Amino acid sequence: MSEVKRRSFLKWLSGAALAWFEKENLAAPKDPMPKRVLGRTGVEVPVLGLGFGPIGTGLSEKEAIELMEAAIELGVTYWDAAPSYGRAQEYIGKFLPKVRDKVFLVSKVATDDAKRALEIIEQSLKTMKTDRIDLVHVHNIGDFSPDRVLGKGGALEGLREAQKRGWVKFIGVSGHYRPSIMAKVIDSGEFDVVMCVLNFVDRFTYDFENKVLPVARKHKVGIVAMKVFGAPQKTYGSPNPGKLASYADLAIRYALDLPDVACAVVGVFTIDELKRNAAIAKSRRALTKFELRKIAEVGRELSQKWGAHFGEPN
Repeated sequence: MSEVKRRSFLKWLSGAALAWFEKENLAAPKDPMPKRVLGRTGVEVPVLGLGFGPIGTGLSEKEAIELMEAAIELGVTYWDAAPSYGRAQEYIGKFLPKVRDKVFLVSKVATDDAKRALEIIEQSLKTMKTDRIDLVHVHNIGDFSPDRVLGKGGALEGLREAQKRGWVKFIGVSGHYRPSIMAKVIDSGEFDVVMCVLNFVDRFTYDFENKVLPVARKHKVGIVAMKVFGAPQKTYGSPNPGKLASYADLAIRYALDLPDVACAVVGVFTIDELKRNAAIAKSRRALTKFELRKIAEVGRELSQKWGAHFGEPN
């Protein structure tokens, strides 16, 4: 595809998605959010999750609370946070006690050490003002040795202890790169959930779709999509939740069309973005063969431009 044709198609792709969005009678805000079972956890979660990275790093406390209120109203009750997300957990602690039983709360530990994992979880509980976290991931699993994570004194040992103490219900792994490491770790059968990069561009660079998801399915591990819009970026001086944000309809539908994906976590900066994403998730149609073919063409070309932007692909 020539550069001129590519730009023309990108313009069409964005325009087509927008035209559909405006033309169709999308679900009303109060319509129920569809739910799916999160693998072997047996828990039903909303198909759209709220990523707190942008919230914790780009919003004021007032803006964050207003966004969390909107999320509850829209049924976006899968909340994904981490200690590294700026003030995200602090903001959650300001609001969570009011709605704790409505929220599936997720946090992370970016360590391979059992003792450190317990320390991080204990601090997260205090910061978010809760006595339990529904799911904790070993974050950025590609940074660690599988043998260390799974072995004596490793992160898995710490997470198991957290479960015994009632601090954590389920355990998982998350990762942006090195899918081979993620696949090896979840092939241990010790983890309940996996969260990885799933979008129609990075599939050509990292390919979690074929390198990790089959292993997850083998063990009935719950699957959560992240970086659905690619990495966050600045656009014309304003925050943008991802490189594919202008193709939100197609990106969300791509992630949720993947077999056994229970939830697509998307970070947002504004309530309007959240409402748009929720409307797409509630009214989602399967991608057509034409759309699949075209986003594959564009995805392959954009992958050359983006490169291995998260880190090593192997």
